[in-house]
Amino acid sequence: MAAPGRFPQSYENAPVRKALADIAKEPTLENLEALLGAATKGGLVVDVTGSTPDEVRLRTIRSTAGEPVLPLFTSMKALRNAVGGAGGKGTRVQAVIVPAAEALGYIRNADFVAVQFDPGAAHTMVVARSHVESALSDH
Repeated sequence: MAAPGRFPQSYENAPVRKALADIAKEPTLENLEALLGAATKGGLVVDVTGSTPDEVRLRTIRSTAGEPVLPLFTSMKALRNAVGGAGGKGTRVQAVIVPAAEALGYIRNADFVAVQFDPGAAHTMVVARSHVESALSDH
């Protein structure tokens, strides 16, 4: 059994996943606000593959312009699918599930230009840093 306040490995942030599907169907500002509202609650999975006990390292992706993007996942399964789908079969994935607002807050730790929710999934979304920071200040 998980310790109080911790997320089990089977955790899935269903509200964010639903919001991703909604915005894919209808890309409106209202649906973006709903996605960001959902993304500040519950938990999100952060890819820390390649970290050591002495140094935790956020694994990042690059935009088409080569700028750093913070990938965040709605579940461990979504992360495993993204890594496997990127030719990483057999790659040992390391991840942590943290409170969603904390995960979004990592955007402030580096020169990230955006957050991408569930990269490699059928419903994915890149959200500019300014929108993420606005959602965090409202939270």
